[in-house]
Amino acid sequence: MKKTLLNFIMVWILLVALVVPAPLSAQRHRPGKKPGTERPEGNRPNGGNRPPHGNKPQHRPGNERPAPPRKPDRHPGPSRPARPPHPNHPSRPPRPGVHHRPPRPVPPRPAPPRGYRPYMPAPAISSVFGIAFGTLFNSVLNYLEGNNYIVDGYADNVIYVADVIELGYNWPYATLYCDAAGRLASAQYVYLSSYDNSSRYGSLYRRLCSTYGPPVSQVRRGAGYEVVWYGGSGRGYVSLEYVLEGADYCTILSFSN
Repeated sequence: MKKTLLNFIMVWILLVALVVPAPLSAQRHRPGKKPGTERPEGNRPNGGNRPPHGNKPQHRPGNERPAPPRKPDRHPGPSRPARPPHPNHPSRPPRPGVHHRPPRPVPPRPAPPRGYRPYMPAPAISSVFGIAFGTLFNSVLNYLEGNNYIVDGYADNVIYVADVIELGYNWPYATLYCDAAGRLASAQYVYLSSYDNSSRYGSLYRRLCSTYGPPVSQVRRGAGYEVVWYGGSGRGYVSLEYVLEGADYCTILSFSN
């Protein structure tokens, strides 16, 4: 009888345990976590939502790094002065003791005679000393000095050069002429002799004829001559003169644009 009653009580306790739910804390307990570390959702401030970013303190005392000191502005040094433009060459008269003829006008370009036909193989005459006609005075002077020509002097758009070679002959005196605008227009080579040196003139005449063809103009001036040839396609002209001036026989070769 007692054993039967005891069994009945144990069955009743088991039924009660199955019907009555476990406490909330027991339901939320997760394995691996210590009891009591869970915080009910209802106890979180602001309903469990994070405060907005603006409410979060931006500066934590003790953790703020001081900003690096600002570098002082570098004061620029004095600006480099601009290079002055190339100055014009001042006039320089020829060296004392160097004999130069007064500037002699280059013969003007003659009109072609009736029936004249250009000599097709003739080269154009567009430069002298390797300098193109139309080059400015300063550039002409710089070129001559930079290429070791002997510049005796210069003034009034005229440059005097000594001891140059042209057409296979040495010319003690040469003169380069620039026009009123300061642009190279012609060059003149002069050879002086105290005796009649017409052989030099004759050799130059034959060479010019072989290069430029028959002369465009041939004029006899007293005891001398003046002969002119056109360059190829009518570009430029060259003249050859042989004259007696005072006690000197002069052979004069000129190239012009």
